[in-house]
Amino acid sequence: MRRTSLFCRVTRAGLLMSVVVLGMTGCAATRTAGPGIESFVKMRWPRSVNIAADNTVYYTFNPDGIRQLFAVDDASGNPVALTSFEDGIGGYSLSKDAQWIGITASTGGSEQADLFLMNAEKRQLEPLFENPRVVYGSVTWQRDSKAFAYRANDDSPSDFHVYVYDVANRTSRKVHSGKGYFYPVDFNGDGSKLVIGKYNSASYSQLFEINLTTDEMREITPHDEKWSFSGVGYSADESRFFANSDYHGDLKRIHAIDLSSGKVSPMLAELSGKHTDGATLNDDRSVLAVVVNDGGYGVLHLRDTTSMKPVAGPPMTKGVVGNVVFQGDRLLYSLSNANTPGIVYRWNWRQASGGGEAITVADTQGIDVSKFRLPELIHYKSFDGKEIPAFLYLPTGYRAGQKIPFLCSYHGGPEGQYRPRFNQAFQYFLSQGYGIIAPNVRGSSGYGKAYIEADNYKNRHKSVKDGIWAAKYLIEQGYTSEKKVAAWGGSYGGFMVMAVITEAPEIFGAACNIVGIVNFQTFLQQTKSYRRKLREVEYGPLSDPEFLKSVSPIYKVDRIETPLMLAHGLNDPRVPVGEAMQVAVALKKRGVEVEELYFPDEGHGFAKEDNRMLYYQQMAKFFDRHLR
Repeated sequence: MRRTSLFCRVTRAGLLMSVVVLGMTGCAATRTAGPGIESFVKMRWPRSVNIAADNTVYYTFNPDGIRQLFAVDDASGNPVALTSFEDGIGGYSLSKDAQWIGITASTGGSEQADLFLMNAEKRQLEPLFENPRVVYGSVTWQRDSKAFAYRANDDSPSDFHVYVYDVANRTSRKVHSGKGYFYPVDFNGDGSKLVIGKYNSASYSQLFEINLTTDEMREITPHDEKWSFSGVGYSADESRFFANSDYHGDLKRIHAIDLSSGKVSPMLAELSGKHTDGATLNDDRSVLAVVVNDGGYGVLHLRDTTSMKPVAGPPMTKGVVGNVVFQGDRLLYSLSNANTPGIVYRWNWRQASGGGEAITVADTQGIDVSKFRLPELIHYKSFDGKEIPAFLYLPTGYRAGQKIPFLCSYHGGPEGQYRPRFNQAFQYFLSQGYGIIAPNVRGSSGYGKAYIEADNYKNRHKSVKDGIWAAKYLIEQGYTSEKKVAAWGGSYGGFMVMAVITEAPEIFGAACNIVGIVNFQTFLQQTKSYRRKLREVEYGPLSDPEFLKSVSPIYKVDRIETPLMLAHGLNDPRVPVGEAMQVAVALKKRGVEVEELYFPDEGHGFAKEDNRMLYYQQMAKFFDRHLR
């Protein structure tokens, strides 16, 4: 197959952008010679890659700035765009026989995803469910490809129910309803049973098995115990169900649930010292692919499901493994690190020799990414002596003792984790002489149950202090100085930005809050109802308004002296745009500099390349102006 054609035959075209920009002032400071931010933003590569039995390659790609579904057939090697949604697709799911594709897509960043079905041979798209008030998703195929399960909140905006759709008859039936966030996980071999999950919080989730003939349902995870169980799939003989869980422990690992006795048994003892990100099974359930989280890096392990003995895997450099998909004898996986932009490889696990064959290439805009430096995994002490993991990036040519401008990048979630994947924005700022630190503060995933719960509710300020101490570490180690550090983050990371510049305004010389929370009470009142209960577990309940007020930066804006940039989508369903506007109004009343960038066709983040381009251009100028 001519894999390079994944890119070279796709036409790029500019798109009109529609934005509202308020309060933009100033101009860029002098920058280091080299490619501009535009070249870095335009770097792109295929994602969500799948190979069908006939060797057709499916993947998502954004040659025109908006992510669509593409296919490359084995005969021509030419890429063909299968979708042309105005705002791109949310995701796709290929049936086991590769005859059908379930596709989700929403409008303007609203995340109110509609559900479509495509005939893969005829490449005809058929709308199944379109409703601007309903979210459809989690398409999970039956093994005979005759039906799929999905979730929808059509009956109640606050609750997701599970349905099974019959492709031949074009009919849907509800197989489970109840209060909470339910979603399908895996069908058994003949399609008579379906395991579904219920997500209660980052540290508590359950699994249930539904008999689709009798509609009876039973919980297969331990009753009256609160542990996190993420489903993987049925074993080959269907006597067990594999799940990733922290059951009776701290770190997640693969467990087997005996479907007769209910006994939960830990597996892969040799990997027990590391958090497991997740796992997937091959078609006949004989091989299990497990991705282990090693301090933020993602490491692939293969195991025989009968003996649990290792199966030889492909050699690879250090990075973050993803896109793990089995297709017969082939295993697909991607590898991403600071100089490898998500390249997808193919590996024959039965032959188990040689290295993985790269089947995708990246458009790096002519920039030699192989020269990008890998970050250093460090640990710094926070206010109470607790060691916080972080990734430290230094620009090429950095000399010890040299004080340079630094960006503190705070991840979202808060149950997220910064992973050292390829990051175009990071590499641009590094090319301009900036350093970057990306801390995984208390509440981050990947380090166990105790760590992910360490910022819940009344412990919110502890994670904020962790974020401040990251900047203090840089100053104490001589990397930078006060007012040469910027706080930068999105979503919960945006809250972190607002919190650190109110708690430690003397440290930060600039800040950029993207789609961040500033008022926990208004956020919880206005976020989508199906998210509210999940977020109250993390941040505190609306019934405790005094506490929510105590941790909300909006009530401490009088402390802000840091120049601030705000960027937000007007259609954000998670953190409504009113959060940004509250801050802007409050700061303008005080005469504090604030720059605002709003996108009427975006939601919780910026999906369109033209919008991202404007955002990064303005942010680069903003940081240059205040930190140089």
